[in-house]
Amino acid sequence: MLTELVASKIRRTGSIPKNNKYIDLSAAIRDELYLFEMKSTTDGNVHGQIRRAISQLYEYRYLQQLPDAKLVIVIENPPPREKKWIVDYVVKDRKLLIAWDGDRKTLKFPPQNGAELEFLA
Repeated sequence: MLTELVASKIRRTGSIPKNNKYIDLSAAIRDELYLFEMKSTTDGNVHGQIRRAISQLYEYRYLQQLPDAKLVIVIENPPPREKKWIVDYVVKDRKLLIAWDGDRKTLKFPPQNGAELEFLA
């Protein structure tokens, strides 16, 4: 479901979403390459799922030899209140982008990712 939601947002930009055995989705949008890793999440597993996504995205970027690709984690649910810090960690410390499903039609993301992820709204 997350993959199709993101793919539909990518198509609206006029870009073509792609995937392969390594990457859930990738797309060239406005002269920027994005790599997306989708993760299903619950309040109990969000921390571990985001950790997995971080390592997978760095590995994919390396294996595909795409050092300038923007890395995007897309999770099923917003992080629970006690894990809100993880968004800052992903965005500020790891310099990655993050979004989550808002209502199965739109994706939400932190304000600091707004300019880079506005196409997902």
